[in-house]
Amino acid sequence: MYRSAFAAAALIAAAVAAPAASAQTNASDAIQTAAAPIEAFAALPLMSSLSVSPDGAELAWIDRSEGGTRVRARSRTGGDLLIDVDVSDRTVRGVFWASPDHVGILTTVLDQTPLGYGQWTLMDLVNVRTGRAARALSEAERPTFPLIGGYTTGTYRGEPVLYVEGLGQVARGGYAYNLYRVDLNNGRARMHEEGVENVRGFLVRPTGEVAARVTYVAEDGRWKLAARTGSGWREVYATRALLDPPSLMGFGRTPDTVAFAVEVDGKATVNHVGLLADHQVEPIILPDQPNATFRDTAGTIVGLGFYGSGQQYVFFDPAIQASWSRVSGAFAGKQVTISDTSADYKVFTLFVTGPNEPGSYYLFDVERGAVSLVRRTMPGVTQVAEVQAVSYTAADGTPIEAFLTLPPGRDPKNLPLIMHPHGGPQSRDELGFDWWAQAMAARGYAVLQPNFRGSEGYGQAFVEAGFGEWGKKMQSDLTDGVRWLAQQGVIDPSRVCIVGASYGGYAALAGMTLDVGTYRCAVSVAGVSDLRAMLREEERQGLAGRKNPTIRYWNRFMGGTGSGDRTLDQRSPAMLADKIEGPILLIHGRNDTIVPYEQSEIMERAMRAAGKSVQLVPLEGEDHHLTYAPTRLQTLEAAIAFLEQHNPPQ
Repeated sequence: MYRSAFAAAALIAAAVAAPAASAQTNASDAIQTAAAPIEAFAALPLMSSLSVSPDGAELAWIDRSEGGTRVRARSRTGGDLLIDVDVSDRTVRGVFWASPDHVGILTTVLDQTPLGYGQWTLMDLVNVRTGRAARALSEAERPTFPLIGGYTTGTYRGEPVLYVEGLGQVARGGYAYNLYRVDLNNGRARMHEEGVENVRGFLVRPTGEVAARVTYVAEDGRWKLAARTGSGWREVYATRALLDPPSLMGFGRTPDTVAFAVEVDGKATVNHVGLLADHQVEPIILPDQPNATFRDTAGTIVGLGFYGSGQQYVFFDPAIQASWSRVSGAFAGKQVTISDTSADYKVFTLFVTGPNEPGSYYLFDVERGAVSLVRRTMPGVTQVAEVQAVSYTAADGTPIEAFLTLPPGRDPKNLPLIMHPHGGPQSRDELGFDWWAQAMAARGYAVLQPNFRGSEGYGQAFVEAGFGEWGKKMQSDLTDGVRWLAQQGVIDPSRVCIVGASYGGYAALAGMTLDVGTYRCAVSVAGVSDLRAMLREEERQGLAGRKNPTIRYWNRFMGGTGSGDRTLDQRSPAMLADKIEGPILLIHGRNDTIVPYEQSEIMERAMRAAGKSVQLVPLEGEDHHLTYAPTRLQTLEAAIAFLEQHNPPQ
């Protein structure tokens, strides 16, 4: 049996009653000053997805402390493990408590289904009392793929069950997402509500009553919310949105309303609509779109998470808000993310990162007022480089926020720089521990991570400022950051390289082709090199042209009209290979289903034909996200070696 996940008499059991403010000193007292090896930064976290049971008594988590990957559960007060499941043979994405007696394990697989080829989610259920495991939807009344859409915990005739949206056959032929009632002990599925074409989700009460459903027709953007009325459906809200349709959030602030997130006048808004009659519920305005929803046992919303200056939360119950304010205040200057809570919000599991903190899980017991360390997730990282929030002004006057990581022990003057743009592009970087940036800083580089226009977290207007700016102002925002740092004397403008993944990989290639002379070298991980080829592949897998919502999304940022738009060649690095003046390293997972591996092959061929210096490192078995430890290390080692060769840090 496993004995060391919570060291020395169990760190969980050591949650002595102490004021929450003590967590601030506990959070930073273990980081030393010696530089860590590359392996330490590339390592997968020893613990992830820490989840607490609904009654707050037990914890479950993904554990990598002994080499492989396991899912474990134990009492919050210590003692023997309840379950210890070896999941090294699968790609685990998360765990959750399906009931006080059952842990759900979410994994992804590459598979061909009626909806196409891609990564799909599977769910296994483990009884922590008996150890019995079963796959959800493995047995069903009709042909069903065990692929999970949405799910919610609930009861049926007084017994705990899961209500799961799964891809299955419908009575009229074909496949759709049906709502199944899943037995937690054996995974067997019973049809609870049959789906129809274009169903995107169901709203079910904890008791099993289906209250509403959403349909969305991707081709023309019709989004409809319908309430259940006996054996039929009554439309209660409809709109047309070719892009950014409303997002169903569940029951609203009251059990007889439905909440959905939508943009209203450029503001992120949570609206309510009545299921039975009109209800006047004041809309909730947030700085950005909600990314987390918290509910009570009746399913109604009690809190929301969103990006502001980092991840933030607001709770509508004053008692819960007071608890959250207390514990978040204890980690001032750090990023605190809620991993999970008990059903009564008396127990929180938290993930904390930030200055001097590469990432740790904590437990907050509200009634005892105690915060306790559960586990440091990256103990091999013995030094965390300083990260500063900075801002500069782009050439057109747009303010850009960025994060600057400085190499430890070096005077911040005339440093070599690594520009490190994020992916997305509608994503963002945060003030916290970034394993890429920290690894490069540990080797002597300053690292700049700009939240260029189009990034999320700064309001809808800032996102929209990126529309049509793929390879244009989204790219020059990066260059302006280089120039600003050079003006400050922080970096040597003759010693700058660019490293990025996904859209950041495209930006790295564009830096060498659209902004010649700024960067000495580039590392592109899973980057797009040929915009029209990327769109053609999306059309091959889905609908053609503007009927495809993914094509519509890319057209928005690229500013083009689809795969036939030859103006996109002017911003496709593979078409501009003759302009490149420095070496490029390409790294790409062969199992990437988001940016095809072919994109790096296209770039390699173009550069070789132009007589340019290029190297392609294939990652066998790897996906888009650098999920696996061996290939993650392979990536970082190759990138660091390349940078040190072509842009020495000294």
